[in-house]
Amino acid sequence: MYGVCLPLAVLIGYFLAEPLESGSVAVVILVLAVLSIPLLMRWHHVLLLASWNAVCLLFFLPGNPSLCLAMTFVSLFFSLLDRSIGRNQGLFAVRSVALSLAVLAGVVVITAFATGGLGLRSMGSSTFGGKRYFLLIGGILGYFALAGRRIDPHKVNWYVAVFFLSALVVGVGYLAALSGVDFVAAMFPVEDAFSESKDVIAEQGDMFRLGSLIPAVIGVVCYMLARYGVRGLFDLKRPWRLVIFALAMFAGLACGFRSALVLVCLTFLSVFYWEGLCRPRYLLMLLGGALLASALILPFAHKMPLAMQRTLSFLPINVDIGARNDAEGSTAWRFEIWRQVLPDIPKYFFKGKGYTIDPGDLYMSIVSGFAGNKAGENSGVVSGDYHSGPLSVIIPFGIFGVAAFVWFLSASVRFLYQKYRFGDPALHNINTFLLAFFIVRIFGFVFLFGSLYSEMFMFTGLIGFSVSLNSGLGRLAKSTEPDLELE
Repeated sequence: MYGVCLPLAVLIGYFLAEPLESGSVAVVILVLAVLSIPLLMRWHHVLLLASWNAVCLLFFLPGNPSLCLAMTFVSLFFSLLDRSIGRNQGLFAVRSVALSLAVLAGVVVITAFATGGLGLRSMGSSTFGGKRYFLLIGGILGYFALAGRRIDPHKVNWYVAVFFLSALVVGVGYLAALSGVDFVAAMFPVEDAFSESKDVIAEQGDMFRLGSLIPAVIGVVCYMLARYGVRGLFDLKRPWRLVIFALAMFAGLACGFRSALVLVCLTFLSVFYWEGLCRPRYLLMLLGGALLASALILPFAHKMPLAMQRTLSFLPINVDIGARNDAEGSTAWRFEIWRQVLPDIPKYFFKGKGYTIDPGDLYMSIVSGFAGNKAGENSGVVSGDYHSGPLSVIIPFGIFGVAAFVWFLSASVRFLYQKYRFGDPALHNINTFLLAFFIVRIFGFVFLFGSLYSEMFMFTGLIGFSVSLNSGLGRLAKSTEPDLELE
């Protein structure tokens, strides 16, 4: 042991003399990774859950992959290792979901090799777009990693908190950016002016939007609804629940994005419906609460910061004309992208475009936009950022990708609905929320904003978490539905 540890300590000490060099960081991380193998073997599934909604980048690796993507491969490796030695793992617990994801992965890989390969610019490739393939494949594999380990029924509430509240680590990025700790800020990035320069904040003024708070807001809202449900939120004996939920909603206004507020409100209404509260008594209470909140907020909307006014600009209320114009300009910009892309659907109907991007084409589109050329003003058309869920599926992967993705969504909804109807009563609140939230995210993906490669983790995370949560429980005797091909 001394013969191994002493030379290793000398080696690490030598590299730590230049701690910020990429080679030094790589060696230290490699040593720490090897030493942490026993911990990963025991806690890889918990760490995967904790990193799923956390915004954390491994900046010292090529391409700056997210911690969630790295933990997906690590957890899947150990799950396959456990399965190889005879332990019962639920990698293929729900065969309809697993098979649909396998087909989707096949379509993605075939399209990638048919349109330029999986090359990464960070690894020396001459094209852009390879990272999106890895994000999409990583999201698909993430389902199998989550489903590969069953959650202890006695620790469900703790796992729910770990899964959803991990999004609060975005606060670490804000604190690091404000404190000037570049090392930490690089690991927990915030896509706001905090990570750019204070001049941008001064330039934007009240219109400055805290977009990186959206995951944290949604994480808190999801946890409260999954843990307590709508009934539990309005428990007068525990008023702190409603206070926390209201504060999260108010923080959502400061984000400055209309879609965030719409998603949160739709999630609440969806859970309200699936909990069976659509009765006259509860509907009157809901209407009264909405009127009270409107009376407290809307009359003073024009006095709020411009970012909040922008969030509320889709309502027929009095807000600053600058905030309304900024929001309407964003909508018009999206419509312009869709207008340019829609004629290309027949071209890529059978063979998708893929994610490969020629750097020359991207550069010329940007230059053309600066020159005032209408056809080239939207570089998003070239880069594949269509800001539309359906277009982000059919343009890159054609009708076969659409069919596989729709199959996956329908199989997932069917499984979630079955667990909502016939699952364990102790998990009813959580299963109700997962079904409601999954349906809302499908609606948002189709009608509000969507991107397949960036939101695949969200879809597979919800269904994978549900499978991991419910797979350890036996079929209820009262169930009249056939179980979904449980292994």
